[in-house]
Amino acid sequence: MKQIIVANVTPFDEKGNLDLEGLKTLYNFDLSRGVTGFWVMGTTGECKMLTTTEKLTVAKTSIEILGEKAIIGINEESTDNSVKLAREIVDMGASKIFSLPPIYHKPSELGLFKFFESLSKIGVPVYVYNIPSYVGYNIDLNLTRRMAEEGIIQGMKYTTNDLVSFHEYTGLKQDHRFEIFMGTEHLILPSLMYGGDGVVTAVANFAPEFVRNIFTFFEEGNLQKAMEEQHKVIRLASAVSGEDYPAGVKIALRYRGLYVGRVREPLQEDINREGTIYATLKEFGL
Repeated sequence: MKQIIVANVTPFDEKGNLDLEGLKTLYNFDLSRGVTGFWVMGTTGECKMLTTTEKLTVAKTSIEILGEKAIIGINEESTDNSVKLAREIVDMGASKIFSLPPIYHKPSELGLFKFFESLSKIGVPVYVYNIPSYVGYNIDLNLTRRMAEEGIIQGMKYTTNDLVSFHEYTGLKQDHRFEIFMGTEHLILPSLMYGGDGVVTAVANFAPEFVRNIFTFFEEGNLQKAMEEQHKVIRLASAVSGEDYPAGVKIALRYRGLYVGRVREPLQEDINREGTIYATLKEFGL
């Protein structure tokens, strides 16, 4: 089954504190519109803006509401901190976790292998969050193959514009239990055609119906209609992307009637972008 996984925002109240009721509302809104899972505390979730206590609180709430539909982000820099946080989250009941590789200090291939190996020993499926544009380097295909072969990782979110590279990662599915999710909304349909297992998408926070339509028409074999829906998602993704991300996603949610607060500083909202977001949502009847 192809997966529609929301890279969900982390809601804050007017004082900038966690808004757990807002998180529950967001989950219910998206679940009722056909999504299959949530990528909790990734880039869109402002993972680097949260304290450890806040991460544990978001994880606990997400697990209670979503169960196995939650893939919880760890995203610490050191192996020790990653394992400690992951253990606490798994003890809460998390069934799947994911992590960025270390960002500031670039480890060797051996270091990356041992980093994810340590997370795998906790006993739940581990997904790699491969986003070279943010991390500064790519998780090598051969390293990924080795980790898949040894059962260290069970999948990857790959945020890329390189479809050739994405297709190479889909080859790991032939011999291993491995899932590969596209993380770039502009390429949802092509990634499905190349054998991807689904998408991890920020647009599905506020427009899950449009992402669902791509999948529905693809599964029906109606590629023309699927492409029409893909173009809509591209427009929506472009409207909310750019500087101070994920500010645009939170603005779009407000226009859909879901108040999730603002992004944490130093991130800012842009009044000009807000106008573009409003116009795009209105054009598509949202």
